[in-house]
Amino acid sequence: MAVAEDRTSQRTEAVSSYKGHGIHAAPGVHEYAVELVRTALPGGGRVLEVGSGCGALALRLRDAGLDVVPTDLDPPHDWIARLDLDSPEWTEQTRGPFDMVVCVETLEHVENPRQVLRSIRALLRPGDRLLVSTPNVTHPHSRLKMFLLGSPYIFGPEFYHQPGHITILPDWMLTEHVRAAGFDRIEVTTAGDTFYRGPARLAYRVEIAVLRLLRVRQRASRGDGICTFVTAVAV
Repeated sequence: MAVAEDRTSQRTEAVSSYKGHGIHAAPGVHEYAVELVRTALPGGGRVLEVGSGCGALALRLRDAGLDVVPTDLDPPHDWIARLDLDSPEWTEQTRGPFDMVVCVETLEHVENPRQVLRSIRALLRPGDRLLVSTPNVTHPHSRLKMFLLGSPYIFGPEFYHQPGHITILPDWMLTEHVRAAGFDRIEVTTAGDTFYRGPARLAYRVEIAVLRLLRVRQRASRGDGICTFVTAVAV
C-alpha cells in the first residue's frame, strides 16, 4: 500500500516511482542494483539498506525475495528505520547479522565516507557482501562539466544543499576506501542514465557523440554508466 511521502530539504522531487514510492536515483540505477544483489545472493538473504530514501529500492529488493531492513537519515515511513550514517546508533533491528549491506547513491551525501564504510564493515561477518554506488564523476560528461564549470554532473553549488551532494568520490578513491575498510574481491561497474529530457537530452547525445569522435569514451556496464557501482566481500 502506498503511503504519502514527506518532503525534506535533502530530497529532490522524485523522477519516477515504484509501487507509488518515489525514486530519486538516476534512471536504471535501482534495476541494476537489484540485479547485482541477486547475483551476490542467489539463494536470498538478509539485507541492510542504508540511505533508503522513500523506500522504492527496498520494495524492489523485497519483491526479488530478499529480507530487507531499510534505513534512512529522515525516513518518510514508519517501516524505514532512522539511521544517521555520519553518527550511527545501531539498534537491535539494524545491527544484524546481515548477508549484505546495500548503500546506493548515498555516500555522496555523507561527511566521512571512510568512517561510514568502516561502520558497515563492523556489521558484517567475513564472507558477507557490500554494494555501494555513487555518481560517476569520471564519466565523459562529468569530466567535460568539470573542465568547463568546475564541478561534475549533479555536483556543484546547486546540488550542495539539495539533495546534499557534498562528497565527490571517483571510482579509484571509492575502491581504495572500500579496501581500507576491510573488503576484498572488489569489482567496479557503471550503470544508470542521466536525468536529461527533451532538448537537454538531445544536446547530451550530441555531446557524447563528439566526445567519442575525440576518443573520450565511457565503457558502461548498463545504460550510460552515469553511476559507479562497487561490490566487495568482507574479509
